Amino acid sequence: MLRTLIAAAAMLAAVPAQAEDWWVASTDHFNIYSTGGEDSAKELAIDMERLDAALRFMRGVAMDNAPMTDAQKLSVFQFGDTRDIGRLVDSTSVAGFFISRAGGSVAFVPLREPRRRGSYGARKGGESIPPNEVLFHEYTHYFMYQHSPAAYPRWYSEGFAELFGTVDLIDDGFRIGRAPESRSSMLYWYSQPIEKMLDPIDYEDMTGLDAYQDYSYGWLLTSYLSIEPSRAGQLAQYLTAMNRGEEPIEAAKAAFGDLDQLEKELDSYRRGRARITEVKLANFEMPEATVRQLDAGAAAAMDIHMLSSVGVDEDEAASLVPKARSLVASYPQNMAVLRMAMEAEFDAENYDEATGLARRMLAIDADSADAHIYLARVAEERAEDDPAQYATMRSAYIAANRINPDDPRALSGYYHSFVLAGETPPEDAIIALERAYSLAKFDDRIRQSLAWQLLTENRDKEAIAVLGPIVYNPHGGDTVERLSERVEEIEAGDKTKALEELHPGWEDPEEDED
Repeated sequence: MLRTLIAAAAMLAAVPAQAEDWWVASTDHFNIYSTGGEDSAKELAIDMERLDAALRFMRGVAMDNAPMTDAQKLSVFQFGDTRDIGRLVDSTSVAGFFISRAGGSVAFVPLREPRRRGSYGARKGGESIPPNEVLFHEYTHYFMYQHSPAAYPRWYSEGFAELFGTVDLIDDGFRIGRAPESRSSMLYWYSQPIEKMLDPIDYEDMTGLDAYQDYSYGWLLTSYLSIEPSRAGQLAQYLTAMNRGEEPIEAAKAAFGDLDQLEKELDSYRRGRARITEVKLANFEMPEATVRQLDAGAAAAMDIHMLSSVGVDEDEAASLVPKARSLVASYPQNMAVLRMAMEAEFDAENYDEATGLARRMLAIDADSADAHIYLARVAEERAEDDPAQYATMRSAYIAANRINPDDPRALSGYYHSFVLAGETPPEDAIIALERAYSLAKFDDRIRQSLAWQLLTENRDKEAIAVLGPIVYNPHGGDTVERLSERVEEIEAGDKTKALEELHPGWEDPEEDED
């Protein structure tokens, strides 16, 4: 508990306390919270919209016409320096990070670099990474898994993210192809046999050098195949074959031809100057952002709100509760403060207090979807001892859905209220889950729930396809290995373990031990 309190205090110290320091810039897809002032918040918000437009152009994704709610937008927090960002995750090697989840995807990026760069946060291959490159890289992952989810090989997943991590935004378009300086040492000193790159090793057998190669040579190969005219269309052919289930090397030979020749071309490209491709967007219009300064209560709640967004355990949450309650006493009608405190009380498993705060929010604003969401979550926790709470959980998610029909948390929660209760979900619950999946393909719990539902319907091939992005996720950790084994078992005709482990109520015993 003492270590928890010390860690929480360090994290709180990373966040500025002055209420007047926080601004929020809102666009179609983003909310940017910044302590850098109105201009800094607006600039980053517009840059993120322009990055989104560039990715849509490259991936052939149409622009969304329907307005997004705050629950659907990505929230980016920009403050402090790289050391402050690292403290949020108790790390000295993180300069920015991204968490994708339904109803609350968040990213954290520094406002400035520390004066001394000797211990600069994000360092790969001996080089530091500019903060916005970290954000652009991670948003590219998010974009791909939302709009183009597929079983991407690691080198391409990281290579494409690196390609857009260094995108240069110009007046009416963008330029890609600039080599990431953070990978220069790796590209200069090490070569990678092309067949090793295209025939991936098992996740548990990867070394640190293998991981770095996925970034450096992944950028090199992705950049070359995307820019070289003689290779036009080959990358798409290869990825399509991979997602049909073809063996990686065979898919590569069919798409790229002689791999020895490709390796020679790639080595020449590595030793030469980077090729820059400039894209002009037709009918380009500069995105717009509305900017406002947060009120004193909302600004004072930001530190706890960010920590809760990163994720805390029960003890860490308990250490935040006293300040949360103090802020509620100071700002009893402030919705941002009440929401922050509700989340902190819930994380600390103070369910009566969380329920009381949700009720206070609804008394102020009957259309608070977040309040209904937390009432549902409290009911789900209590249902372990009182199954009648599943009906309460369901009603709360229905209420949230009426307020915001496109909130994936309410849609998937409605489905889960049946499955967790041991009931067969009705057709409208299955439709709700499918809708939640279409809105939040980046959310692994929703993806796994859909795979489980498909398996119960004996739609095994579709379930395997849905699991593909998780199985090939380069940042998936132990989950990749575990679900890879389940997919192999499904392909062999045995889905017993998959049905058990993909069930929305299943808990990984190894995670409990950790």
